Amino acid sequence: MNNLRVKILVTLGPSSAKYEIIRRLVGEGVSGFRINYSHGEPSIWDEWIKMINEAVSEHERRVSIIGDLPGPQVRIGEIPEQEVKMKQQVRLVYAEKTDEEGVIPIPVKKFFETLELGDTVLIDDGRIILRIIDVDENEATGLVLNDAVLSPRKTIIIFGKEIDLPTLTDKDMEYLEFSINKKLSYIALSFVRSSKDVHVVKDILASRGSELGIISKIETRSAIRNLREIIEASDAVIIARGDLGMHYSLEELPALQRRISREAIIQGKPSIVATQLLETMVNYPRPSRSEVVDVMNAVYDLVDALLLTDETAIGKYPVEAIRWLKRIIGSADSRILNSRITDTREKIKPASIRDKYGLGLTLLAEKIGAKILLYTKTGSTPPLISRFRPQIPVYVGTTDPRIAGKLTIYYGITPYYIDSKGKMLDYEQGVNALYNILKNKGEITYGEIIIEAYGRRETEIHEIKIRQVL
Repeated sequence: MNNLRVKILVTLGPSSAKYEIIRRLVGEGVSGFRINYSHGEPSIWDEWIKMINEAVSEHERRVSIIGDLPGPQVRIGEIPEQEVKMKQQVRLVYAEKTDEEGVIPIPVKKFFETLELGDTVLIDDGRIILRIIDVDENEATGLVLNDAVLSPRKTIIIFGKEIDLPTLTDKDMEYLEFSINKKLSYIALSFVRSSKDVHVVKDILASRGSELGIISKIETRSAIRNLREIIEASDAVIIARGDLGMHYSLEELPALQRRISREAIIQGKPSIVATQLLETMVNYPRPSRSEVVDVMNAVYDLVDALLLTDETAIGKYPVEAIRWLKRIIGSADSRILNSRITDTREKIKPASIRDKYGLGLTLLAEKIGAKILLYTKTGSTPPLISRFRPQIPVYVGTTDPRIAGKLTIYYGITPYYIDSKGKMLDYEQGVNALYNILKNKGEITYGEIIIEAYGRRETEIHEIKIRQVL
């Protein structure tokens, strides 16, 4: 089994949404699949989920499935694909669609209410740049600043501005309902601006009795301003560099990425880096040198997971992209300096007895070269260990498949589902079941030292047992 500490997540799309490809991705050690609800429809996503579950069952593994809501974003309407040239003038009109070339329909009235003369407009993650030279109530004229291909349904933003839109659209509500019914692991919220956006969704989930986790995508200036409160309210965050790069200058992104990941570690929440990790591999079988450096730096920042987007959704080499990502992560992981781990742990400042238990357990295992075997009933203890970025293997067993799926995005954690045939297991039974699974799979071998651990939340007694594999 792939035991990389930094996890690999992939986006499904036309290139990868085939059973054989999904099966191979699971076999390569992918920890989670993202379904981008901005493309496709529920009937298609339902088939994808079935294929994921079948592939996971074949490999006897657990993965997370993340539904990514479109959120309060603006996309251009339906148009014929066309080339635009530098210095060409195009019209932006309030409409759903058009067949007229050189006209870009935008079906959001507030876009035009926000737009001003001289604004810079970015389309398709900045692949097309316009300078606004004329503005009217429902129409504007833009000067194209670069040659590009204009396609339908691409995102469009006004650089440096945020458009006041509701947290959830009608489509978002429909897709959230779909995610609840399909019992996904997480829902990703796009364009989160404050913790209020997160709590809106939390309240909906609570009213439905859903255990769906919430991942907030950090991609706006408001999100950066309210970063601490958003992370606190969320179960995890995605560092969405594509959209962040539409609101900040490119040279600011590395520092922002590090700031977000560091704050997430301090709060004990997973951080996921996304967008243009191995973009060259959309069309070529090898990444560029700069992409390799970028991925290694993300690993050095101790993020929890890396999320491929176009590389696996529409790229020509989805499986090869995973193999390259594994190779780069493995190389970077072996070169992380102890001082970086120590510095990170010192910034956490554990306060509660449970935090100190997580740190003490991690330090003990590293000191004696032991592997950690942990059984959890609620999923609350593994994040305490992950937070301190353990440099030894940590295996977690649970009889709850939902918990096993959620834990797949955490740094250093390898979860296993224990099929107890409906029986309730106490902590000793759970650890013993995990021990037998790992021994049968060769994950632990004769003579190795292991630490068995479980926190009895009901009594606040946290136990540690050291034993040798026989």
